[in-house]
Amino acid sequence: MTQLTNGKVHENVSTGSERLLARARHSIAGGDNSTMRVLPYHLPLVATRGEGSRVWDIDGQSYIDLNMAYGPLIFGHRPPAILDAVVRQITESGTQLGFPAEVSVRVAEKVKGLFPHIELLRFSSTGTEAIVAALRLARAFTGKRYIIAFEGHYHGSSDNIFHRYHAPIEQLPAGPYGPALPGTMGMNGAPRDVLVCRWNSPEALEQCLKDHQGQVAAVIMEPVMGNGGVIAPEPDFLDNVRAMTKDHEALLIFDEVITGMRVAAGGAQQRFGVEADITILSKALGGGFPISALGSTKEIMQSIVEGKLFHGGVYSGNTMVMAAADAALDEMHRHGEAIYTHLDAIAAQLGDGIDEILTRLGVPHQVQYVGPMLSMFLTHDDVGPLLNYREVRQNCDFEKFIRFQHQLQRSGVYFHPNQFEPMFLSTAHSHEDIATVLERIEDAARAVLLA
Repeated sequence: MTQLTNGKVHENVSTGSERLLARARHSIAGGDNSTMRVLPYHLPLVATRGEGSRVWDIDGQSYIDLNMAYGPLIFGHRPPAILDAVVRQITESGTQLGFPAEVSVRVAEKVKGLFPHIELLRFSSTGTEAIVAALRLARAFTGKRYIIAFEGHYHGSSDNIFHRYHAPIEQLPAGPYGPALPGTMGMNGAPRDVLVCRWNSPEALEQCLKDHQGQVAAVIMEPVMGNGGVIAPEPDFLDNVRAMTKDHEALLIFDEVITGMRVAAGGAQQRFGVEADITILSKALGGGFPISALGSTKEIMQSIVEGKLFHGGVYSGNTMVMAAADAALDEMHRHGEAIYTHLDAIAAQLGDGIDEILTRLGVPHQVQYVGPMLSMFLTHDDVGPLLNYREVRQNCDFEKFIRFQHQLQRSGVYFHPNQFEPMFLSTAHSHEDIATVLERIEDAARAVLLA
């Protein structure tokens, strides 16, 4: 039991967060509506408000937030431009009209301006929904059976694709690929017709495609791995995948739920210069409001246009979230160069700063970042860059990372205690914020990692 007051830690004090979570467990299964927010090794933190780069808990303690709601808050907490647009929409027009609305057209046009391959879009509320539609679309368009995914990549919790993306090493196939392992109980054998390859291995993908020649509808990936820690594609990997999918007449799906409008205005496709056939967007698109998008060419989207492939949802494209996306996209179109210059600069300041501190203190580690998504891996021994999920599993000290995260949370810096989860930065983070974080990281490292 801990409490933070003026930067000091007091032990054996029951906090408001602990008391409210105890109360919540009597009404909400596990105490919250997402298991990732109440894992057994979390220090209790019930948030009451956010502002810019900070969040406050129920006891009034503030934290520099390096989680940013798991990525959507690209402009920080409560960005005025987005809130103003949403309030105007709510007060002047309504949250949900139940009819087509002009704001949806504006948002679609602005997305197309960032992703050149997209000719038509459909909007929904979550990344999971958009990915379900994308996989159906790929199978409908190609008439083929299999989907190829990658170890450590997460594509939502639907039965279509939810595989055990954090499986223990001993459960993974000895070869370059294998059938998907069910991601949770109750899936009744699903996901079916999903094969899972090693990430950053063109040889593994080529073997899988050859072994299932003419049967693969699509290859789906996070173009920057962000659900097993931040792992960038190796040089030429995306180009090789793009070439292989064309050779095998399979579609390439980029799940840019995390990377879209985060690592660049046009996502990983802009940053790495490789275009997908189907793109999934979410998180940063809404700037904190629940929205997702599925986009592709007119040819591929035709089955949706004709109504042969069903796509719908009462809340899909509701005017409240579309107003938020409209404002977020306006910011990106108008100020994109300044936005991403700042995000890259503070990411380099944080990533390089962490690396310098831990190297100087002799703490085995690896820091990896792509734009404003960053992973700080604490490793058992000195290692080089971590290139795939297995290397993260084999080399990282998860227990030590949890202790380190706890120390930093007590000092007023928050990031997720599972080192598979990236840190996310926003335009609201200043260089002064990052300097403060680095000071506290050094203090925490001396207190926990050198003990």
